[in-house]
Amino acid sequence: MTRIKICGNTNLENAKLAVDCGADYLGFIFVPSSKRAVTPEQARAIMDGLGGFTNTVGVFVNRPKNDVEKIAAALGLKYLQFHGEETALYCDHFTRQGYEVIKTFRVKDAMSLKRIDEYNVGAFLFDSYAPSERGGTGQIFDWGIIEDKPYVHEKLFLAGGLNASNVANAIRTVQPFAVDVASGVESSPGLKDPQQLRQFISIVRNLA
Repeated sequence: MTRIKICGNTNLENAKLAVDCGADYLGFIFVPSSKRAVTPEQARAIMDGLGGFTNTVGVFVNRPKNDVEKIAAALGLKYLQFHGEETALYCDHFTRQGYEVIKTFRVKDAMSLKRIDEYNVGAFLFDSYAPSERGGTGQIFDWGIIEDKPYVHEKLFLAGGLNASNVANAIRTVQPFAVDVASGVESSPGLKDPQQLRQFISIVRNLA
């Protein structure tokens, strides 16, 4: 069964709806420049209202290790997603501490994945490349780029322009471990559209 990650959560109402509808993971973005950024305090308030849901993912971009460690410890995060130019050694540091590390690759062309074999992480996340944004672009990348890397599918979070109209085709074509969505279920950056959110999750679940 394909897992579902709803990313860019900024309020309890949306996050709780995602969990109630069957989301497997919730992503919280700790990147001050992001349109979907939250502070650790805001994330704590949301997490405290989720009734014991613990599959929360902290999203970071090129943050000092100490910053990540402080936020992860304060929030009890199990999953850390690194969306910048973090090296394999950087990711290993957190793997050794017992975190599940998800390393993002922003896919522009086949060369975007040339260093993937260097990383010994729990999962990869493939997102669309955009020069001005780190995610939430609403753009799809060429899924054919990963056809020659069959070993990544079993630990792949597929992102990049997914929505209710294309997620079924994405799952059939790529066969990822999980799908990841932010802008595809939003009414505006950081605010989920309840109808789109329910529809997205329902479509994925009905494929199982």
